[in-house]
Amino acid sequence: MVMLPPSHWNGGARLKRVSDMDAYGHLRILVSLILGLAITRVLSGLSRRLQEPIKTNGMHVQIVWSLVLLLGAVHFWWWEFALRLITQWNFWIYIFVLSYASLFFLMSTLLYPDHIQGQVDREDFFFRRRSAFFALFAISFAFDLVDTLIKGREHLTSLGVWYGFRLIAGTVVALIAMRTEDNRKLMWLGLGWLAGNTVWITVLYGALN
Repeated sequence: MVMLPPSHWNGGARLKRVSDMDAYGHLRILVSLILGLAITRVLSGLSRRLQEPIKTNGMHVQIVWSLVLLLGAVHFWWWEFALRLITQWNFWIYIFVLSYASLFFLMSTLLYPDHIQGQVDREDFFFRRRSAFFALFAISFAFDLVDTLIKGREHLTSLGVWYGFRLIAGTVVALIAMRTEDNRKLMWLGLGWLAGNTVWITVLYGALN
């Protein structure tokens, strides 16, 4: 019987770790592509507003929620560094994470739709389709929770009780925004969420760990 040297005894474990890291790296590329499409769409929309400064009767809802979506997309990419904590990968986890990332692209299309030329028409479209936009926004928090659970109980515990409050607050904001017909209220909801989310990110993610 041939005995392998000690250096080969844990070869299977090392291979498994390498395989997990390859899975994470491969998925990270796909997620980056999807988020890149969403961010590009929103930035292009904001750029058109600067190039075509048409007055829209003080309606700045689209700008505020564009900033919310941009911050959310960047935060999601940072958040998904924790995918490296997953030790058991399968095809459905891939599908789940890619679906989560796709929510940001779908929201960007509702903010800045295709084939609409006038800026006023774009904002009117967003306001008319706000129920779909904020439904996706609410769904993103359910995805957020499942995503966190996939990464392990220890990761969930490390986020503290404020993580739960953030999920609830985001869902409540989305539900209120779906029902409101007041542009100003919709804008202030966006500003409030933007400020709160900025504080959350700054406090919790001061370092990549």
